[in-house]
Amino acid sequence: MRVSKEIQVSAPQDEAFAYVADFANSADWDPGVATAKKVTEGPVREGTEFELVALFRGKRHLFHYLVSEFEPQRRLVLSGEGEKAGSLDEITFEPTGAGTRIRYVADIKLKGVARVAEPLLRRTMNRMADDALAGLKSVLDRPR
Repeated sequence: MRVSKEIQVSAPQDEAFAYVADFANSADWDPGVATAKKVTEGPVREGTEFELVALFRGKRHLFHYLVSEFEPQRRLVLSGEGEKAGSLDEITFEPTGAGTRIRYVADIKLKGVARVAEPLLRRTMNRMADDALAGLKSVLDRPR
């Protein structure tokens, strides 16, 4: 299932990209993430790995994310794997006169028996994405 969302933030492109690219920050802006940490050393780049504990329907789910594509200031692709789902997230950044437009596209694949429930979960996944991007907008719109 594909979830596609877009927001406009006041932060300049370089700041927005740097903040989002460090996916360990996702616990600060995404209410669906309980914890997030970077598990590789050095700056974020292609090959950087993160571990996230996602919250879904009252349960915690561990996900391992890998930065599979990294175009500084413009584009970030992360592939995430968990026991019950996988995700390929593409995040793009485009400057605007008032800040940055961020597009977030996630292709989510449920695993095992959960796959049959995929059509029923579309609304829930969209709501979770809306909540996450509202949190991100709130952080990136703060005065600097």
